[in-house]
Amino acid sequence: SAASDVYKRQHIGMLIEDKDRNDNEVVRKLIAEAEKYSLAEHGNERLECYLLLSNMTSLWLLQTTGIPDDLYQKVDVLATTQEDFMAKSIFVKLPHIKSPYPALDRKPIDVNSETTVHLVIFGKNDLVEALGINAALVAHYPNYCRDHRLRTRISIVADDIYEWKDQFVQRYQHLFNNSYYRIINLEEENPHCLCHQPMYGKTREDFVDVEWEFVNGNLRNDALRTKLSEWGKSENQQLTVAICTDDQQRNFMEAFTLPEVLYKNQIPVLCYTEESDMMNLIKNDDRYQTVLPFGSYICQKGILESLKQLAKRVNYVYNYCFSLPHNVSISSPSVIDESKLDCLWAQVGSLPKQYSNIFNAMTIGSKMHSLGHGQEDWQRYYALSKQEIEMMTEVEHNRWNMEELILGYRPVTDDEQKMIEKDISLKKKFREKKIHYDIRAFHDLRPDATGKQVYVYDLALTQGIPLIVKSCFR
Repeated sequence: SAASDVYKRQHIGMLIEDKDRNDNEVVRKLIAEAEKYSLAEHGNERLECYLLLSNMTSLWLLQTTGIPDDLYQKVDVLATTQEDFMAKSIFVKLPHIKSPYPALDRKPIDVNSETTVHLVIFGKNDLVEALGINAALVAHYPNYCRDHRLRTRISIVADDIYEWKDQFVQRYQHLFNNSYYRIINLEEENPHCLCHQPMYGKTREDFVDVEWEFVNGNLRNDALRTKLSEWGKSENQQLTVAICTDDQQRNFMEAFTLPEVLYKNQIPVLCYTEESDMMNLIKNDDRYQTVLPFGSYICQKGILESLKQLAKRVNYVYNYCFSLPHNVSISSPSVIDESKLDCLWAQVGSLPKQYSNIFNAMTIGSKMHSLGHGQEDWQRYYALSKQEIEMMTEVEHNRWNMEELILGYRPVTDDEQKMIEKDISLKKKFREKKIHYDIRAFHDLRPDATGKQVYVYDLALTQGIPLIVKSCFR
């Protein structure tokens, strides 16, 4: 029986890609496989497909708009790109999978911490976008709840960055409309910052815990090297550097010619190269132990499979909470019935909502780390204290705000807010238009149509984190 289950899983699970990097061909293959696949012959279990797309535009479209319902009913799709896959392989910490790459928060950031995460990325391509977006999905910490100035910062540095920056900001317009970001041109004789404030910054409490910086320049600039040295020495920053230009020889050279203080203080330096043997040879020099090569070779299908298994359990907890009667207090389930996971996963309803669960699962590792638990503790961890649950519930809402903005939702305008306040039933109608009433600061959340505060669902999910993690070790 066990052997037949393994065979069945291998038979219906598949990776679809095109060696010539053509997304139209990938889609044709997906549709062709779906057309010849029979749900009846496989016990109504959907065909499991991992799509390896060629560019971030295709991935962004799938994540924000989804796929036709008739296709979704037959195929369980998890789409990625080589670049997105690499970013997840670096930043997401998962059960059973050891990673050579340190977390962005190498030292746990709790509510009383004064430190923040700072990721500096060099380049302007799909890999840079993937690293930035995945870091923004993962890097959420409790100290922002206490002090909104303590945001994660993502700095992107490149020559002639403006056109790429404009396209990036346009693609994720709702994220950047509601975020702090600044632009600096180091080519000017007297560089100065152009600062953008959130569109509701003067009238609403801050609710986006990641800020951005776009720098026109390169590592030959003395001012930038001075800044890197300062950041590398700072006790209030946990710095990570990623060198990701299209020129791999340049990446190789720049990874080993950063300011000396970065090597001395063991700042992680991620270097994109598809030829890692030479770099591994040079790492015999003790100074460069934290220069970490990465490329497509770090992408293992098991990472996506493990992430999906966590996401299915996140969905199970959400489904349990929403199925409780209105007069019953929201709480996490005491057990996860694994026989129901696939059925409930198929009922999620759309690809964007499926990604919502995946993005949630991506942060379980960082949440556990903020509570002082490394991956070696996950299997032994049984429960969160009331205080931990309350704090991480607010972190979860901040994470959710980021996720929704990346998925193309936006907060309500002042006029839309007044309309919903007069008639709460309009909330669902606006949400169907990707306008979400709950994208706001945690302390500004309002009751839903049942009269319950919406954060109770985040609270129950947070309470269920140990259960979700432990169920993956069975």
